[in-house]
Amino acid sequence: MITLKDFGVLNASSECQTKRIQQAIDAASSSGEELVIEKGVYITGTLFLRSNLTIRFEKGAYFLGSENFADYSDNVDLFTDAVDHQRGRSLIYADSEENISIYGEGVIDGRGEIFSSSHPNHLERPFLVRIMNSSNISISDVTLKKSAAWTLHLLNCENISVKDISIHSRVNGNNDGIDIGSCRGCNIDGCSIDTGDDAICLKSTFDMPCRDISVTNCTITTNWAAFKIGTESVGDFENISFENSYIYDCNGCAIKICPVDGANLDGLTIKNIRLLNSTGPIFIAGGDRLRTYHKDNTRTTQGVIKNILIENISGICIDAVGSTYKGEDWGNAKSAICISGTEENHIDGITLKNICVSMQGGVTEYVRHNIPPMGKRYPEFHNFGILPAWGVYVRNTDNFTYENLCLEKRGDDIRPYIVTE
Repeated sequence: MITLKDFGVLNASSECQTKRIQQAIDAASSSGEELVIEKGVYITGTLFLRSNLTIRFEKGAYFLGSENFADYSDNVDLFTDAVDHQRGRSLIYADSEENISIYGEGVIDGRGEIFSSSHPNHLERPFLVRIMNSSNISISDVTLKKSAAWTLHLLNCENISVKDISIHSRVNGNNDGIDIGSCRGCNIDGCSIDTGDDAICLKSTFDMPCRDISVTNCTITTNWAAFKIGTESVGDFENISFENSYIYDCNGCAIKICPVDGANLDGLTIKNIRLLNSTGPIFIAGGDRLRTYHKDNTRTTQGVIKNILIENISGICIDAVGSTYKGEDWGNAKSAICISGTEENHIDGITLKNICVSMQGGVTEYVRHNIPPMGKRYPEFHNFGILPAWGVYVRNTDNFTYENLCLEKRGDDIRPYIVTE
């Protein structure tokens, strides 16, 4: 066993102790011994995880992110995200490593409020934990909180287990919970997630698949989407499942599937999901934004969305109040299930089964209008305006089937229950 004290790391010091903590990490990796983070508070900048490393946090152990932006290394993979911010710096970082385990009842706190919109480095603010091009990674029991940007980013990794962790992050913009980019074999189980932006989001900025991903037994509350695929979506999505979870107080659509950068989606199961005060609740849409994130990783044609089963969804949905983003109304939409393919690429094979959800309703005047295509826009559930149905709206979709839809509306509504085009 190796401890921080062995390397002169001081408890409750106001000093940033990155160098000494990194020495302890390197020694534990080389020796194969477990690194124990003792009860206490430790301030640090970027820490690089190494192969064959086990870190155990004692209860009451805290890593705090440095308030100095210069302490977050730029010797990392940097990229531009979907909202044109440079990303990549992180508090905890790994690239091309294997056999890493982080567990225990400790807390990793990014103190993200330091990098608020008034901070000169706000658009470059760091992630909390970022692991890329790595394999055999296990993270369990720890609490991740107050990230300056995304909380846990997994990119091009294999054989990942994230179990029983807690995420609390609402102190800044783009406070995603778990972002899974082009990973294979990733299991998210038993996590409690409270975020300001997307809670669990599957992405693919590289032309590599996101495959064999399961999310189960999670409790989620968020200011945006609870479970999302896209928007960054160059590589394909295959064999994805989201099951046995509870979503409450969700403001940006509970389930959002929007690969619009050329990715194909084949094989998605969503089942046994309970909702309380959730907007949406389901938005599935194709589009042809076809955005490029990395050189030589470009799709030039729309992808195909197919083979989706959504089963055993229950609860109460509400309308989205929305806000303003870049001078436009953003996220204000009536509750409904929306499935929208494109004229060029129909969605193929969607089954809704045992969907028992209360919708808000309440539209007393409605003039039928042509619903615009998604096109090149950022794909969001408010883009189509008020839909022609209060329950389910489906267009440009082949092999659509439903069984035991028991939707109800809480307010009078002149629109029909379901519309297909």
